[in-house]
Amino acid sequence: MQCLDAAVRQALLSVFRPEDLPRHVYYGDGSPIEDSVMQEISELYRKCAVDFPWQEGDVLMLDNMLTAHGRHPFVGPRQIVVALGEMTSQNGLGSTSN
Repeated sequence: MQCLDAAVRQALLSVFRPEDLPRHVYYGDGSPIEDSVMQEISELYRKCAVDFPWQEGDVLMLDNMLTAHGRHPFVGPRQIVVALGEMTSQNGLGSTSN
């Protein structure tokens, strides 16, 4: 819950259980990840982030399986186009015969 402002966190906790909050994270065993650990992870994300100035006509394509993606807040008109596909392997790219 460290990613939420303190006031927002308290307001949400007055209505929801911690496990029902948005962005609540857990270890593989189901125990909650401590705020201090999430703060460290968030700092590492900031240090590893790649920023670049967008220009009109720019297009971004990414593989969600390979990247942790995000964006800084944006103000202004924009168009988001999304295409989803099935997972495949290198072997699945060849020709098939019946």
